Amino acid sequence: MTRVACAQYAVRDGDPDHNLERSLHFIWRAATEGADLVILPELANSGCDLGSPERALDLAEEIPGGRTVRVWKNEAEGSGIYVVGGLLERDGDTLHNSAVLVGPEAFGRYCKTHLWDREKLLYEPGREVPVLDTPLGRIGLLVCYDAWFPEAARTLALEGAQFICVPANAPDDWVPERQRRGDLTMLNVHCIAAANANRVFVAAANRVGDGYLGRSCVVDVTGGVLALAGATEEGLISVELQLDRAHREKRLTDLSHAFEDRNAAVYKGEAREDR
Repeated sequence: MTRVACAQYAVRDGDPDHNLERSLHFIWRAATEGADLVILPELANSGCDLGSPERALDLAEEIPGGRTVRVWKNEAEGSGIYVVGGLLERDGDTLHNSAVLVGPEAFGRYCKTHLWDREKLLYEPGREVPVLDTPLGRIGLLVCYDAWFPEAARTLALEGAQFICVPANAPDDWVPERQRRGDLTMLNVHCIAAANANRVFVAAANRVGDGYLGRSCVVDVTGGVLALAGATEEGLISVELQLDRAHREKRLTDLSHAFEDRNAAVYKGEAREDR
C-alpha cells in the first residue's frame, strides 16, 4: 500500500522564502504522518500573480539546480518521502509553469502543456506528458488546467501511469452558483472523470486563501472520492492506495475493458484539421 497526501495551504505571491518554509512544513508533516508521497500546490515557490514578466523571471528557478528543488530533494531523502510540487521555472529567459517529482530514488520534471488565459503571455508550454518510473509505481504529472483536457490524462494512462498527481491553483470553477454540485468543484469533477475513464488514481492539491477554491482530493480508480478537503482551511488529506489496481482493474465486465473498447478509427476522424 502507498499512502498519498495532498497539502492544501495558502501560497504567498512573490514571497519565495515564506513559500519554501510552508512547503517544508507540510512535507515534514506528511512524512511524520506516514505518507509515502505528498503533493503540493501549483507554483508553490512563487505564487501566480507576479505583476510582470521581469518579476516572474526574478522569482523563477532552474530545475534541478534551483533552491526549492534542492531543498525539497534533501528533505525527501532525509525522510524517505516523495514530493510532487509546482514550480515557476526559468530556462535562460524562457519561463515554464512546471511540476517536479523528487524523492530518495526518483526525479522527474513536467512543463504545463495547457496554459490558462494570460499564462499564454508568460509561459512556454510543455511538449510532452511523461510517465515517471518510481519505486512507488508509475506516476504521471499534470498541472491544474491540464486536468480539463481528457486527452492529457488518457495519454498518461495509455503510457502506463497508475497514479496522476495534479498540483493546482484553481481560483474558480466557472459554474453558476445555482448549478454547483454540492461540495465538488470542477477540479474535482475532472479528477473524478479522468480516474473513472482511465481506471487510474488521481489526486489534486489545490491552493487556499485569496479566493482559491481548495477542495483538494484523492480519487479511486473507480472515480470514487476517497478524500476531499474543505474550501478554506489549510491542512493535509491522506489515504492509502493500492496502486497496482490501476493495472488490474481496467476490465469492467467480462466483455468490457477501459482501453480495449476504444474505437480509434472514429477518434481519428474527429481529429481532422479541416472540419
